[in-house]
Amino acid sequence: MNHQTDLPGAMDRMLALATRFQDEGQVNLSKLLEATAYGRLRRAAWQTQPPITVANMESELDAVLSNLRQQGLNTALIARLEAGRKLLGEQKVPLIDDAPDVFVCRVCGYASLSAAPDHCPDCGAWPGYFRKFIGTFNGDNTEPTNPFEVLALLRSNAQALNALVADLSPEVLNRRPSAEAWPLHTHVVHFQGAQETLASRVNLMLTQENPELVVLALYDMASQAPPSSTAQVLTDYLDSRARFIAQMEQVPLKDYWRTGWHQEFGKITIIRQMAYMANHEQTHLPEIEALRKANLAQSAGSPG
Repeated sequence: MNHQTDLPGAMDRMLALATRFQDEGQVNLSKLLEATAYGRLRRAAWQTQPPITVANMESELDAVLSNLRQQGLNTALIARLEAGRKLLGEQKVPLIDDAPDVFVCRVCGYASLSAAPDHCPDCGAWPGYFRKFIGTFNGDNTEPTNPFEVLALLRSNAQALNALVADLSPEVLNRRPSAEAWPLHTHVVHFQGAQETLASRVNLMLTQENPELVVLALYDMASQAPPSSTAQVLTDYLDSRARFIAQMEQVPLKDYWRTGWHQEFGKITIIRQMAYMANHEQTHLPEIEALRKANLAQSAGSPG
C-alpha cells in the first residue's frame, strides 16, 4: 500500500469506526482502532523521505502553514502557529502565552485554545470529550497519577545511562558522530544539567506557593559546558538522582500536586515536572545506545 495516497482515507474510516464502537459501548475495539491509527501515523512520519532536519524545519513549517490556510480550518490555531513561526525565525521559544494548550474534540476534531468549550460548536460534544495537548514529553498528554511509577522511571533511566557509558574510554565518549551532533560526553552533561534543574524546581514548589519556574536553555548549557571528566559528571548525576529519589520517597503524597508556573508550559505540578524529565531522558537513551554501538564498532575497526 502506498501510504502517501492511501493512508488519509484509511485513517478517516478507521477513526470513524472507532467512534462508532465507542458510541455502541465497544470501548476495547475503539481503543484498539485508535491505537492502530496512531501507530500508522507515527510510522508514516518515521518513514518520511527525505527526512526533516534542523536545516529545513522552518521551510517545512511554512509549507504546513500554507496548506492549513488553504483548508481554512480553525483560524485561531493557525494564527498561533504563525506567531510561533515568527518567534522561531527570531530564534525565540514560544512560551505558554504565545502557544496555549490545545483541546481537540474527539468526535469531530474541532480545536479550542486554552480550555475546552462548554459545547463543541461543530458537533455539540461536552468538555469531557476533548483531548488536551500540552507541551511535554509525556506522550499521552494526561496528568500522571502514580508518583512511584515516575520515581521508578527516573531510577531506571539513571541505571540505563550508567550501563551505557560508564565502561567507555574518553576517546569513545568524546568522539563526535558529525560536526553538529553531540558526543556521548555531552549527553551525560545534559542529563546532569536536567537533573539539577529538576531538583531545583521541585524544591521551589515544595517550599513556595506556585513559584515561577524560569525556562533554561539546557541544550545550549550542555553544548557550552566547560571541559570536564565524563566519569565525574556521571558520578555527580547518579548521586544527585539518588538523593532526589530518596527525598521524594519521603514526601507526603498530596505534595506531589503542589504547583509552579512554568514560562513555557504554564501551571505545572511536581509530579508532571518529574514525569516530563523522566520521559525527556527516555528520548535521549536510544540515541545514546546507538552512538555507543557505532563508536565501539569504529574503535574495533569494523563497519559502523
